[in-house]
Amino acid sequence: MSVHLNDGRVINYDISRIDSITFVEIPKWGNRSPEARKLLAYMEENVGQKMLTGVHASVNYNTYEADWVYKHTGKYPAINCIDYIHDIYSSAGGWINYANTTIWRDWTNKRGIMAALWHWNMPTNDGTSYTCTPGTADGETSFRPSVIFDTKSAGYRELIRRIDQVATWMKPLQAARVPILWRPLHEAQGNWSDANPGNDWHKAWFWWGIDGPDAFVELWRVMYDRMVNYHGLTNLIWVYNSGDSMKWYPGDEYVDVVAFDFYNQTLSSMHGWYDFFKKNYPDKLYAISEFGNIPKVSAIWADGQYWSFLIPWWDNARTSQPGSAAFNSTDHNNANIDYWRDALEQDFIITRDELPNFR
Repeated sequence: MSVHLNDGRVINYDISRIDSITFVEIPKWGNRSPEARKLLAYMEENVGQKMLTGVHASVNYNTYEADWVYKHTGKYPAINCIDYIHDIYSSAGGWINYANTTIWRDWTNKRGIMAALWHWNMPTNDGTSYTCTPGTADGETSFRPSVIFDTKSAGYRELIRRIDQVATWMKPLQAARVPILWRPLHEAQGNWSDANPGNDWHKAWFWWGIDGPDAFVELWRVMYDRMVNYHGLTNLIWVYNSGDSMKWYPGDEYVDVVAFDFYNQTLSSMHGWYDFFKKNYPDKLYAISEFGNIPKVSAIWADGQYWSFLIPWWDNARTSQPGSAAFNSTDHNNANIDYWRDALEQDFIITRDELPNFR
């Protein structure tokens, strides 16, 4: 592979020797850690050649889905994605503790790739619980992302406080040289569309999209600035969930990977989205960040859809209790073992044992 630098020089390197390479001179990915550059270069080199497998943690912070795949196939997926959904409950010695990096260390020490998203919950209107569902009912939240424009407001301070907390949990991973596929503020557009913006059922289904694209873009950029420039987290690879409108796009300098979440989709509809990505994000990597009930990987690849990675959504009933009778079953709401067997038969599919060392 050749890399062309801004000053006219060309660096040639063999991707198979990626363990010994530090991409410190590549300007394309800005102020990024060497490990994040390695992962980005690896993903870019593999476009049209290879595809990364992945799973989401069962609800929040574990490898249960990955363990389930291994139990029934003998292979681990390349990516394990956790969710900061329970950040408000995290504490030392508590039932969940995001400050404990054991899961990250164990996975990445075996060369696995870690990813993270955040179902960012806010207090419900009745003050009894937390949710990310916007609305005026007791079990919904009236928190508005537009507070991001008022830097003196209590809402703005709360946003920064919560971002700072997640960044604090990520800092030991930066110190350990772990790159992270980071997908915050996902599915922001919801059912909103250019043709029907914010009316009837055409609405965002998470609070971070409820005020439309301007507030969302500002929130994304503030989060990026806070995590990258204030906290110095250069190990993050930013994954943006696209919809049908470019008004929601934060901008090339704030996004590395553009993703879509497919549920109950046909090969044709998926191809339509792939073409949309190629037209509107020509310089980005593309991914399927969530899916359930879609065609097999072999069919997707044969159709010319070269996604960098694809990650089925978890099935809590199947994987929440390793060792249970449910865990022993090969059924799954989103990607059963037939899906995995087809995927693992393909030469283009990358599992954890086939990954290079990104550190």
